[in-house]
This record gives sequence, C-alpha cells and structure tokens, in this order.
Amino acid sequence: MLQLLAVQKPAADQLKPNVVSAVAKDLDGINVKDHGAKGDGIDDDTQAIKDAIVFARANNVSIVYLPEGRYLIKDAGTKPGVIKLANGISLAGDGPTKSHIVLSGGRKNPVSIFYQEWREEPSVDNVTIRGIDFDGNLSRQKFDAEYQFCHALSINNGRNIEVENCKFQGFRGDGLLFGDTFEQTLNARIVSNVRVHDCEFYNIYREGTMFCCVNGAWFYNNWIHGSGYLVGGVDIERHSANETVTNVSVYNNLFDFRNGFGPVERGRIIKYRRAVTIGYFYEGYCNGTADSLSGHHNIHNNRIYQGQIDCFGHLNVKISRNTIINTFEKLKGVLHVSTPAINVSDARCTVGLKNVAIDSNYIRSAIPGNGIVFYKYKQVNARYNILKGKNLEGVMLINSEGAVHSNITQNN
Repeated sequence: MLQLLAVQKPAADQLKPNVVSAVAKDLDGINVKDHGAKGDGIDDDTQAIKDAIVFARANNVSIVYLPEGRYLIKDAGTKPGVIKLANGISLAGDGPTKSHIVLSGGRKNPVSIFYQEWREEPSVDNVTIRGIDFDGNLSRQKFDAEYQFCHALSINNGRNIEVENCKFQGFRGDGLLFGDTFEQTLNARIVSNVRVHDCEFYNIYREGTMFCCVNGAWFYNNWIHGSGYLVGGVDIERHSANETVTNVSVYNNLFDFRNGFGPVERGRIIKYRRAVTIGYFYEGYCNGTADSLSGHHNIHNNRIYQGQIDCFGHLNVKISRNTIINTFEKLKGVLHVSTPAINVSDARCTVGLKNVAIDSNYIRSAIPGNGIVFYKYKQVNARYNILKGKNLEGVMLINSEGAVHSNITQNN
C-alpha cells in the first residue's frame, strides 16, 4: 500500500500501490462454470453469468464466483447495459491477473457490462466486487465522437458497496459509476457507504471512478494511469439541485499521467490532466446560493504526476499532504486544462462558497502559473505548502478571503 507522504522532497519515483493479491478460493458461492460458462475467451459466457446471478438470488447465495478464465461477453445488451446486478449478490474472481471479463469487439457505441436495472432492482445493497479484471476492449470498438457511456459497472441506488483488488481497463466511459443524475425529487437514487480500494484503472476514457449523488465514499490505495480521462481520474460531481454529493475521501492513491494522452476535449489534446476533480456544473445552485448538499470531502496523501486537483463550487473541502509533480512538455497541439496544480473556483456567480483548506502539500511544477488559486471563495486557508518551480508562482486569491501563511515558494 502507499505510505503516508510527508511534506518534503519526494523520492525520484514511486512504485504502484501493492494491490492485494486476494483470491476467491474455497468460496461458498455459485460457480459460473456450473452454469455453462467456458472462460476460454472464445465462447459467449454472457448467459451463463446471468443465470448464475439469478440462481444465486433464488437460492439465497450471496456470491457468484468466476474462477480463473477469460469470460467473453458477446451479448449486445440494451441501452443501460448487458448484465443486471442483483441486490445482495457479490462477484468474486481469482484476482485480476487470472479472472477476466472481456467485452467482445466490433461494437458501435457499446453499453456498460454490469448495471443496475433500477426499475426491477430499486436498490443494490451489500455487494462486493473482488478479484476481477474488467476489459472494455476499447481499441476494437467504434464510437460516435461524443459517445462516452460504456462503463464496467454502474450502480444508481444502493448502500454498502465495496470494490477491491480489481482492474478496469479500456472503457469509453467510466470504470465505475455510482449515483444518478437529474432526478425530479431529492436523492431519488443515491449510493451510500461505497469503498473502492486496491484497484488499477488503465486507459479509461472519461473517469476512472465517478461519484454523483453519493453520501459517504472512500477511494484509496488505487493506481490510475494510461491514456484517456476526459474529466478526471476521480470525479466527485453534482449535476443538479436534487442530488447530494457529500463525504467523499480520496487518499493514498497514485495518479500517473506521464505515459499516454488524454482524449480530444473541445479541440484540445490533454497531457496535463485532473487527478481529482470536484464540481457542480450544469444549472448550478438554486437562486445562485450554495446549500449544504455539496462538500465535506477530504483529498489527502495522494501522489500525482502530470495532473492537478480541482474544486468547483463545493464547500467544506480539505486538500492536504498531496504530492504533485508536473513537468512542462512542449508538444505540438497540446494544451492544458488549466495551469494551477490546485484550483478552487466558482464556475458561476455563487453566493456562500467557503471553507476550503489547502494544507501541507508538496508541489513541484514546471508549468507557468500559480501553484494554488482561489477564485470567489470565502474562509479559505493555504498553509504549510511547499511550491517549487522556475516558472511557478505561489498562492493567489482572486475575489477571495482567508488566511495564507507559512507557505514556501522556491523558484528553482
């Protein structure tokens, strides 16, 4: 696992987190091979997995087991996805190097692999996803330019969800999506108490993990790298007034965007990307006044290469003890999302945005601009941060108020 990071000059590099080598041996679960799955990477195993889930549900067995193998998903599915998740039914494999679920190639705008059909399954509770590699087979699919909705797992409403020791790769969407958006009533669908840890995210187009309409989430000891990440490695995003997005912690993760490019976004090719982005977009707060349903997040002890942390429109956020190391690359056609390593901003004219603390971070960046920026926020703090770089300025407050002290800026 990643060690806690002190605010000091970091080592030249850091290895990936030690992903737990948990296996699903001796599980008292339903084996998909007993329901016809071949796991040979050739035959279609979709129906066998569906049947195993249905059988487990009918017989009060809480685990569907995928032993070592390559399970090919050939079924086209419907608009939400291919395989329905079931309340109380977990999925377990022999580890992400052994148990693989692979979406077949040659699709046009493929749908998600696993999803919650909330009209039939209103809540997905007490579910663990463990020891599986989920592969969206991105290079073998075809997409419309704006399409970004093929996820590995999508859960709209539920509680007590844990995802551990898995790999998510090659999705034109998110690795994991939690919560729902644009509902007519407050928190019509919400996910609470969700943990994602000791996983690897590789070449994900939109977000490694997205938390929208979530209360209580922990994302830790994960490795996020490769190409893609249109929005960010982790996205904590509120979309409408009828959502709660609170109490999300992101810590002890490695975000490494040094290898691989971001997708084209509004005509730009992105190399310098958001590791963690926290936002409230679309119509914004009712009457332009902040409420209590966005915030109370803690982003700490992460190591980030070629990336940044953003906070747009959330309150009561703490960003501390992160290490951010960015080089400036003069690559043709490459522009940056924004230049600050840590950016706290109001995307509109919002009243009541306050209480963001940025403490004890180490930032070494060759990208021109400020290391830390506050824009239209009150009651902010920036303390004990170290900012190093020839072209790097210090802390900037724009139409903001708060305490800035005990920071060290070194232009070298």
